[in-house]
Amino acid sequence: MLANPYRSDFQEVYWIVGIGLDRRHATPVRPGAQCGGGWVPSLCEVWMRVPFATLAGRTPRSAAVTERCPQCTDAVGERGFSSRNWDF
Repeated sequence: MLANPYRSDFQEVYWIVGIGLDRRHATPVRPGAQCGGGWVPSLCEVWMRVPFATLAGRTPRSAAVTERCPQCTDAVGERGFSSRNWDF
């Protein structure tokens, strides 16, 4: 299902590993909406830097990270958001 930005009752968040972080945080900012190195907020109010794109043919380092922020996990569950992992 594609996210529809015009429906107010549907929200999708993306689990990303910010630069210098060791776990995934959920952000409502869509991948590609902010340049690599830019700052985006997470649901737990931590600001993180967007990772830079991985070269074609390589696996992003963040693909191996499975740990998720507990505060973001709680927020996603309480608010009923749809979510997906996103690696740059």
